[in-house]
Amino acid sequence: MQLRTLLTLINFGTIGAAVVVLLVYPQWAGYAFYLLLGWMFGSLVLIYSPWASRPVGRPNPPVGSTAPGTGGPLGSTPPAHSSALGFCVYCAAPVEPGTARCPACGRALPQFS
Repeated sequence: MQLRTLLTLINFGTIGAAVVVLLVYPQWAGYAFYLLLGWMFGSLVLIYSPWASRPVGRPNPPVGSTAPGTGGPLGSTPPAHSSALGFCVYCAAPVEPGTARCPACGRALPQFS
């Protein structure tokens, strides 16, 4: 689970708690509203921070270890044929990997490395 997902679940819980406070204790509605507003601004900063996409609840694999199901080391270069998309980005016509120009529209295809 990513930290971003965990923060989103906490946000839903906070919104639910604020709604309960608004319904059960209407005299605290102003405090609950401003507390919720401050929490939402703070959580937006947390969710869109670069570190929020880190996995939570499991350790990161050590450098040079093997990725599950691949049999190869992490960080290894992908095969050369995987850089092509298999379709034209301009007209969506299917193309063979490594083709320089689209046979349908004639545009030069981007090569990703």
